[in-house]
Amino acid sequence: LLAGAAFGQDAPNLAREAPPAAKVSIDEAIAKGVAFLIANQNEDGSFGSYTLGIRGVSASIPGAYYAFKTASTALCWMGLDETGDKSEACLAAKRKALRWLVDHARVKRSRPWELYNVWSQAYGLQALAQALRTKADGVPEKEIRAAADELIKAIGKYQTPDGGWGYYDFQYKTAKPSWSTSFSTATMVVALHEAEAAGLKVSLDMIERACVNIQRCRKPDATYLYGLYSRYYPHGGIAKPAGSSMRDPACTLALRIYGRDVDAKDVGVIFERLVMQHRFAVAGVRRPIPHESWYQVSGYFYLYGQLYAAMLMRHLGEESRPFYAQKIVDYVLKTRQPDGSFWDYPLYGFHKFYGTGYALMTLPRCRRVLAD
Repeated sequence: LLAGAAFGQDAPNLAREAPPAAKVSIDEAIAKGVAFLIANQNEDGSFGSYTLGIRGVSASIPGAYYAFKTASTALCWMGLDETGDKSEACLAAKRKALRWLVDHARVKRSRPWELYNVWSQAYGLQALAQALRTKADGVPEKEIRAAADELIKAIGKYQTPDGGWGYYDFQYKTAKPSWSTSFSTATMVVALHEAEAAGLKVSLDMIERACVNIQRCRKPDATYLYGLYSRYYPHGGIAKPAGSSMRDPACTLALRIYGRDVDAKDVGVIFERLVMQHRFAVAGVRRPIPHESWYQVSGYFYLYGQLYAAMLMRHLGEESRPFYAQKIVDYVLKTRQPDGSFWDYPLYGFHKFYGTGYALMTLPRCRRVLAD
């Protein structure tokens, strides 16, 4: 694939074969992923830096840079935390990352039509909530809580009139954005749920409107529209099961945790689709042009979808969990690199960091299921 060649990587067709780097145990993959992050953490505690690379998604500098860096740092901190690694090197890396995140979590939109800060807000809040729940050291709880409260206020300002959140606003470019997607809304709902669990105050009206948005995006076959804007053409390629499989877990999880009309059978359908449509999900991996693959799939759907499938797994019947946990492990390892990192889409200088963060949040969850 072009992206693999451009980054000096061997790039087998991941839809047909796994790279040699994938042929490792879960424990080794996690350990090497942790080592990669520790070795490549910035001096200030953050993760990732801007390099030009292949131009894929548009990214205004410096605003997009701040958003990507903050979201990547939040994902890396959560990934390191999920592994349970108690080595001094890992604990030191977590302390530095958390300190940086508390100081920089609040990111403004970079342009009127570009709102990548939705990702820094969602993952920043989720990381801070996790730090509160696990009583992470390195930053006083009072400071973590204050930073999280500030993020919740900002999140409210960016909620769209239809109740969701999005990362673009091409049409109106208004102070309160007008465009949302089902999966970015679901990402925010999951983060807000984590914030509630950590004892932070979250508006119930904000949650209600977001859940209604996701429900309106849900189709009878349990797939989800990309966003409400596409409800008048619900049968486009990206809205079919093959195009929807990587956003379905997040949307289903968001509705499930707030007691919406999603039952165990619906959850089972999501996991069946995860396997049945995998060939289309993985076919988009590392392709540098957004939505260029079959069913308009983008590479950056891939590790995102695996994470939320792993999070949704606790709502799946116990007898089915080991089978799907192993499938998710296999899928994640397909993106593993010889240096221990993971990536699915060339995003300037941030792809190995957000990708490794996703992977380290996913693999330990699967490991726990497989160990039972």
